[in-house]
Amino acid sequence: MSCSRLRACVATLAALAACRGDSGVPDAGPAPDSGAPAAASFPVAPTSLPASAAVVASAAAAASAAPTASASAAPDAGVGASAVAGCKLRRGPLALSLRGPALLWTPDEAARADFRVIFNRDGVAQHVAPALGGLAAPSFGLAAGASPPRDAAPALGALAAPASPPRQAAPDAGAAGGEPARASWPACTVASRFVFCMDHGGTIRRTPLWGAEGPPIGAGRRGTEISAVSLPGGHTLLAFLSDRKTSEGVVTQAFAVLDDRPAVPLSEEGSGATFVALSPWKGGALAMYIDARSALTPVHARTLGLTPEGKIELGTDAVLFVGDAGESRMGGALAVGAGGPAYVLLPAARDLSAFGMAAIRIDEAPRDDMPAAWSLYPNGLSPAPIAATRGVSPIHVARVRPIAREPGSRHALELGQLDGEGRFQPRCLAVEGTSFNHVAIEADRDGSLWIAYTTGAGTFIEQRALGP
Repeated sequence: MSCSRLRACVATLAALAACRGDSGVPDAGPAPDSGAPAAASFPVAPTSLPASAAVVASAAAAASAAPTASASAAPDAGVGASAVAGCKLRRGPLALSLRGPALLWTPDEAARADFRVIFNRDGVAQHVAPALGGLAAPSFGLAAGASPPRDAAPALGALAAPASPPRQAAPDAGAAGGEPARASWPACTVASRFVFCMDHGGTIRRTPLWGAEGPPIGAGRRGTEISAVSLPGGHTLLAFLSDRKTSEGVVTQAFAVLDDRPAVPLSEEGSGATFVALSPWKGGALAMYIDARSALTPVHARTLGLTPEGKIELGTDAVLFVGDAGESRMGGALAVGAGGPAYVLLPAARDLSAFGMAAIRIDEAPRDDMPAAWSLYPNGLSPAPIAATRGVSPIHVARVRPIAREPGSRHALELGQLDGEGRFQPRCLAVEGTSFNHVAIEADRDGSLWIAYTTGAGTFIEQRALGP
């Protein structure tokens, strides 16, 4: 479908837009389920663990007796069975004392060896330092007289032996050890020396990472994603969604904020937005937004930079891809290599009979009507959490998919990477459970992957080493 035909369709179907005020927003914490991930066997000092983590550790002894998924669970017929054993568990999983979407962040971007977690507590960033075995002691660089974070987690024991993924679900960590406190939606985001968080009312603040309060810089739609990146000269760029009244009614659109200046529209007039993401890109930024509707799902992208006067410069809005009918909970990810192409990753229906991950490539600049490399899931899933690394090669992806075609099938957190054509190459099924609500992934300089994931039972962090 051409860009001009798409815009005509979008105008005709505006009344059906899923991005209007009733499109549904995740609450402050998803409903619990029984799908807490099981721990791999590793030595641990029970007295040093918080109550929720102690329950996970106590299940370790029984983990070896639990059944594991077979290699036949791999979704793509063209991928060999050996692809499901390629990421060894090194440390964790550690159950954190908050449950909700987690931001993985490192205070030393050059070293990228010590990852922390930041949770959103009603618009306030709460740092968590999971001091896994072998890492340096946490150091938050606090100003004189400041208090350390309240939620620094104790150390785990020695490195884990390689596990046979996926691990089966353990008892709900909150059932016996007390339910973890709930973090707020959405996850916070970090750019330069600032952290951006949205409170329950939708107000977004830009706060210095090491304390002090920041002024409101945006009024977003409650519970929807926010994204921020650093720009040259110490500037920050924030993207968020907000409801605006138009001649067609209330429509959710994407906006951008440079530093603490007034917001400017990021999505084109006449286009809605149900998800937005930013990534550093060629000395500026790359923005992607999804306009999930009941009849079709356009995916837009454009570049952003700075004018000589220090204002936002918007590149041409491109309709990269048009998917089938979507819903407001549909998310995606921007995946960017180290100097190579970028990819928009979209879990969506390919047609009436197939669902999977579409990888849409962006080279020098976003263009209309780009082809997609598909990696099919055994069945559909909504929501289908997904995350990808940025700034490293190869690009690593963490995604949640059903294990089997049957309705009600359990879900797996699958790790893999993109090849040079954007095709997904699975490495392992890392964790199995009844549901996942959020996932984050980062790569360190040592070649390991850090993943954080949230189920109804809690939020967990672990480190994995890539290997055969």
